[in-house]
Amino acid sequence: MVALVAAITGVFVSGGSSSTTPTQKNTAISPAARQLLQSALSAAGQVNSFHYVATSTVSGPNGYTQKTIGDAGPDSGQQDITVGAQKFTVLVVGTACYLKGNAAALTTNLGLSSVAATAHAGQWISLARTDGPYASVYAAVTAPSALADNITITPENQLPPTKVDGHRVVTISGAIAKVHIAGQTIAPKGTAALAVRSAAPHLPVRYTENGTVNSQQTVSSFSFSHWGKAVHVTAP
Repeated sequence: MVALVAAITGVFVSGGSSSTTPTQKNTAISPAARQLLQSALSAAGQVNSFHYVATSTVSGPNGYTQKTIGDAGPDSGQQDITVGAQKFTVLVVGTACYLKGNAAALTTNLGLSSVAATAHAGQWISLARTDGPYASVYAAVTAPSALADNITITPENQLPPTKVDGHRVVTISGAIAKVHIAGQTIAPKGTAALAVRSAAPHLPVRYTENGTVNSQQTVSSFSFSHWGKAVHVTAP
């Protein structure tokens, strides 16, 4: 395992541009939908561990599709991520953060030169909190941050019960709310829906978004399973 050299501190951080689209106009909030959302987030926070599969497609000339498969625990987690040609794994154990990936992933996410990225491809790289890419790589890996960074909805309506992934659910729909990730504020325009188990505890089953950020169309889906299953992640 190698440490991220200090020379690249402050380089490009993946996860989007720091510029944002205008925030949306205020919309009516359904008391029932808001209460259900609060109940779902509270239940998720109490269980505080889950497995998930997330996909996101960004349209346009620079469009891409990202797939993330992860396990999130209270203070640790793991993600296996594919973004186009990039393939990499992120581990978080407490405040420690590690990344291993192919050369394309190291160049994009850590700012390594093509020569350095090729030399360190397939090796675990340790990131210190003083390294520029740390915040972006660390974000949304543990259960608390994965929930806060991915479920960003202003509750407006509560839809009739239906079934999603074999669970009987109630769906909360509304506008996508702005979110703060790795020191950046992202404020997409669009709609979101959170399907939660209809029976208490109202644990999330699936969260979807369809919106626009920085003039690019995005469609995302985040599916939850294995609530309460212990997550065991050890430093490489």
